[in-house]
Amino acid sequence: MAHRLLVNVIFTGASVFGRAFTEAYKQAAKASAAGAAGRPTKTASAGGIQVDEAMKILDLEKSELSMDKIDEKYNYLFDVNSKEKGNSFYLQSKIFYAMDTLKKELEYLEKLQNEKSEAAK
Repeated sequence: MAHRLLVNVIFTGASVFGRAFTEAYKQAAKASAAGAAGRPTKTASAGGIQVDEAMKILDLEKSELSMDKIDEKYNYLFDVNSKEKGNSFYLQSKIFYAMDTLKKELEYLEKLQNEKSEAAK
């Protein structure tokens, strides 16, 4: 009798877990499809830093966004936060990924601008 009750509890638990897992999977698939539809198709940085956050990290404004300015801020902040000077590798990583994100963003915007100018010809 006890084994029958135990088997019944296990099967009931497995079916509840299965339904919950299926529902969670459906919700995750729906959320990722909705998120992908709203984003541009460019690739993201390996660090996963958003453009706004990268601009804050490097202390840049949209109006002054250029490769020279990015390199200038990157070199200064990377040097100031070096491990040799007693600062952290974590901050250097954030600075690197911010620079990487902004350079990719500039390349992406340049590519879009070139495609628009070619389409206008």
